[in-house]
Amino acid sequence: MRIALIGIYHETNTFAFEQNDRPDADVLIGQEIIDQAHPRNFMGGFLEVGREHEFEFVPTSHVIFVHGGLIAADVFQHYRDQIVSQLREAGPIDGIYFCLHGAMAAEEPFLDPEGDLIRKCREVTGPNTPYVATYDFHAILSEDECANLNAAFPNDTNPHIDGYERGREAAECMARILREEISPVTRVVHVPIIGPNIGQSTWAHDPEEEQALPLFQLNQLREQMEQQTPGIINLTIMGGYGYADTPTTSMSVIATADGDADLAIEKANELATAVWAKRHDILNIRPFFDIDDGIRQAMEHEGDRPIVLVDLGDDPGSACVADSPVVLQRMLQLGASDAVLTLRDPVALDAAIAAGVGENITLDLGASIDDRFYSPFNVTARVKLIDDGEYTICGPSHGGWGREVSRDAWIKTSVGPRAVLRLENKIDVIVFGEWSLSIGKDRDFFKSAGVVFDEKRIIVVKSNQAHRASFDPITDGNIDLATPGVSTVDYASLPYKHIPRPLWPIDQDFDWAPETGIIRSSD
Repeated sequence: MRIALIGIYHETNTFAFEQNDRPDADVLIGQEIIDQAHPRNFMGGFLEVGREHEFEFVPTSHVIFVHGGLIAADVFQHYRDQIVSQLREAGPIDGIYFCLHGAMAAEEPFLDPEGDLIRKCREVTGPNTPYVATYDFHAILSEDECANLNAAFPNDTNPHIDGYERGREAAECMARILREEISPVTRVVHVPIIGPNIGQSTWAHDPEEEQALPLFQLNQLREQMEQQTPGIINLTIMGGYGYADTPTTSMSVIATADGDADLAIEKANELATAVWAKRHDILNIRPFFDIDDGIRQAMEHEGDRPIVLVDLGDDPGSACVADSPVVLQRMLQLGASDAVLTLRDPVALDAAIAAGVGENITLDLGASIDDRFYSPFNVTARVKLIDDGEYTICGPSHGGWGREVSRDAWIKTSVGPRAVLRLENKIDVIVFGEWSLSIGKDRDFFKSAGVVFDEKRIIVVKSNQAHRASFDPITDGNIDLATPGVSTVDYASLPYKHIPRPLWPIDQDFDWAPETGIIRSSD
């Protein structure tokens, strides 16, 4: 059986500074998709099971946009048409596997880009070719997109550690469709909740903390419903992505049933009602703090292990440029010590490299790329280290593998040249110049830059969720800071144009039920 492989992967922050306004995406074409697939992610899982079923893979393109912001209409159309053209040239296809993120946002008229891609593929293959897809936990799926898929297998986990397993399920589902054992249909119910991501954890390393998480509790219900309902193939709670400004931005429930759209909607509605009932818990389970208050808490911490300060507003995983110096500046002014931070600043990096290791330099730090929310400030520092930024992620880490990792899941990576600057009070700043979604989210990034965690009282990460998979086992906890930036937890401050309203907690004077829709309160 000839199975086409199609990938287009982007989590779009509509408000991000660095946009995708030219066709400069990283693109794997043809056999490169197979050769470069990591064995423990979505694609790796799909390929592994596909080989067991003797699929003949027909790889087209796997497009990964390199900037975090909005995708220009002509850029999206360019890559969409490239994929569709490759599919048309491939000849008869027995099925398609889509490896998608699901939270892509493009300029009008492409307000549902992944759905538009799938619709265009349907024009080539016709309505009866089976389509299966994997998605990120933060995906935003339209009703039309789901109607054009047979089955969808998003992450069940946040931080995401089950991509490999979901890829395997997608391939097994495809095999069963082709053997005519099942005829799946997929439906979505949108729940009018927007974030926050910090409250949407589905698991934690600490069992007691894990059991208190609202999404852990909901996931237990989800799993029970999935296993105990005849005809249900898959049931997933999705967090949505609050920074992608689309008409369907919200949490949602995806249900795939065997030949029974009514059953899919029924179970999605049932689970969506349970999600709505937990909305206050999702908002409040992990409080966020004023910057100074959070720093003072970290300074007063007396545990044996470091505490993590989380810079929520400048998260590169949410397409921020990661150049905010706000937390560093306030730590210095409050007298914090024995800390380590990350900062993207190409200008400061060049100055450190020019000076050389061991030299003292005075320079401006921060806001060298995006100065809409903060300003640079002047420091004197010693250049402690300069390296090429090449290291191995040994795990645990966000995405691609579970809590327990093995050597075959290691990833060699490079973040480009970087320097470590030693400031007063033994505060180290790891300065880098290149952007990536995951930079500074894993302990191996810090270790490879010479950071000894036993010597640090405070670790500052620019993140929301992703760092927890790596740092929670070796630290005494997280203090989430309400910092400025385009990954702010203050959603109401962002200039949305397309999101549905009302949307909780931006709006709070309404109730909702899937059968009746939104109900305004009397006051």
